[in-house]
Amino acid sequence: MVEAGTIFDKLMNKRLNRRNVLRSSSKLAALALAGAATQPALVLTSGSRQAGTEPPPAPLAQVTTDFVNVRRAPSARAALVDVLLRDAIMPLTEQVAGQALKPNNPIWYRTNLGFVYSDFVRPITPTKNIPDPTRAFNWLWGEITVPYTDARLRPDLEAGLYLRLYYTGVFRVIGAVQDTAGRWWYRLQEGAGYGPGPYALAEDIRLIDPAELTPLSPEVSDKRIEIHLAARTLLAYENNKPVMRCCVSLGNGNFGAPIGRHTVLVKYPTARLIGGEGANRYDLPGIGFLTFLSWDGVAIHTAYWHNDSARPRRRGCLNVPAWAAKWIWRWTVPPAPYASAGYITPSGVIGTPVIIS
Repeated sequence: MVEAGTIFDKLMNKRLNRRNVLRSSSKLAALALAGAATQPALVLTSGSRQAGTEPPPAPLAQVTTDFVNVRRAPSARAALVDVLLRDAIMPLTEQVAGQALKPNNPIWYRTNLGFVYSDFVRPITPTKNIPDPTRAFNWLWGEITVPYTDARLRPDLEAGLYLRLYYTGVFRVIGAVQDTAGRWWYRLQEGAGYGPGPYALAEDIRLIDPAELTPLSPEVSDKRIEIHLAARTLLAYENNKPVMRCCVSLGNGNFGAPIGRHTVLVKYPTARLIGGEGANRYDLPGIGFLTFLSWDGVAIHTAYWHNDSARPRRRGCLNVPAWAAKWIWRWTVPPAPYASAGYITPSGVIGTPVIIS
């Protein structure tokens, strides 16, 4: 029996969309439990999406905006089949090239109902974890491995909601407690708040071993990152040879990426970013692996609220895929200690150059 309040119970919640499109919930549950999620191998990837028909990038996808339209064909001109609301989860069966509604992005996903455009539909390979309460007291970092989990004020499914935490979000785990039903909960701090904060189900969080955050290529002294605005690409070089490339979403308008030469100034494994006013207010917990290039807040980091890293977004930060943000955080100089919640480049050390052009 599925426990109330778990992600699989939420998948069946009719509030996710007005037609309860998640009709195949047993299939989704099986997919979500199948094996551990793996980090993609490091490869040189195209700066823009590849055209053609391909297997889906993940078994499931989640809506990350207020709503997305489901079409009969991969085009905004095709007949409307349904509308999915924020946090709706759907199975993916295919990735296809269709009408490019946004620059550099012709990708649509085929679902069990029809086609959805990919910009605010995030592919997900969910995983449940075996709670490890003993290690939780070691103040390890943890990563959300399900589409979302609700952090609560107390370790109780009926307790008040504190925050909704999303797939790939990163948080400091500072302890564990078991509820009356025998479920383990982790208590969170950094990424959710500055002091001891809310509780989230331990099975939804993967503890990150210190070996996963060791420096990459520490023996190489000649490193640099180049970010090309027109191509929307980020490239990392060692001894003038490219070793990693990914799409990057840059700020636009008054929040455009600062052109010029920068260096790595500060690194955070996670942060909760709050700001803006009115309709533009945002509260983003668990943003993972931030590499700051300026003292006014420009950073390379993850972005779980969209799936369109090849076009400008609203703010000036540099959004990259979760695997790329983690790689950059590990690869750039200075190397940050695992335990540090915020590491400033020491005096006399020059951080890795980041050239934006």
